[in-house]
Amino acid sequence: MNRLTQYVSIFFLTLFAIACSSGESSPEKVAEKYVSAMYSGDADAIIKMIYMPDEGKSSDASTMIKGKLQDATIRAKAYAEQHGGIAKVEYQPTKYLNDDKSRAIIDINVIFKDNTNKNEDLKLTKVDGNWFIEVGF
Repeated sequence: MNRLTQYVSIFFLTLFAIACSSGESSPEKVAEKYVSAMYSGDADAIIKMIYMPDEGKSSDASTMIKGKLQDATIRAKAYAEQHGGIAKVEYQPTKYLNDDKSRAIIDINVIFKDNTNKNEDLKLTKVDGNWFIEVGF
């Protein structure tokens, strides 16, 4: 139990450090980092990019989210390897969802070396001047 508390504390300290870092993030930069981390299997990098509202910060919820993200990155990395790796990534212009431009969607098209395409929408939210990926709870 003590070890779990330590891991959760480290997780939230990491999120806090990211939130307090310079406000130079943009939805586009976060999307680029996300694609890079996802297809290289770097779940820890993606976890640092995730925004968790207060109801998602319980230790059970954060453990579940971390497990799902780790599984997703393993599958994404394997998918990329099966298709010869990433040839290029195309990002559509950012679509803002509200007037104060604090929520956005970026359409991403990942093109693999065997000409397979994978499209997805990445939802982002701006918190304290920094952009984070939104996940559903």
